Amino acid sequence: MRAILPLALLLALTACSTPTRWEKDGISDETKEQDLTVCQRAAAKQGLAYYPSMVNVPPGWGYSQPWGYLDTMSDSQRYYAEPRMVSACMRYKGYEQVPAN
Repeated sequence: MRAILPLALLLALTACSTPTRWEKDGISDETKEQDLTVCQRAAAKQGLAYYPSMVNVPPGWGYSQPWGYLDTMSDSQRYYAEPRMVSACMRYKGYEQVPAN
C-alpha cells in the first residue's frame, strides 16, 4: 500500500501538468527550432562546466566507487539545471512559454 501512494501522487501530478511550447511573434518554426537547438547546446556545455563529470579517478587511487557516486550526483544536478538554462536562454531571445494546444 505504501508503494502505491507515491505512484498515485506522481501520476496525478503528471496528469495536471500542461505541456508547453515556445512562441514568439513573427518567427518561423524553422527559426524557432534553430534557436531552441542553440539554447540546448549552450545549456549542455554550461551544465558540464558547472557540474563536471567525475568519471576519471585520480592516478594512483585504486578504489573508484566513491568517485562513481560523485559522477552520479553531477549527472543529477545537470539533469535539473539544463532545462532551467534552456528556459533562460529562450526567454533572453524573446520567446515565451505558452500551453500547447
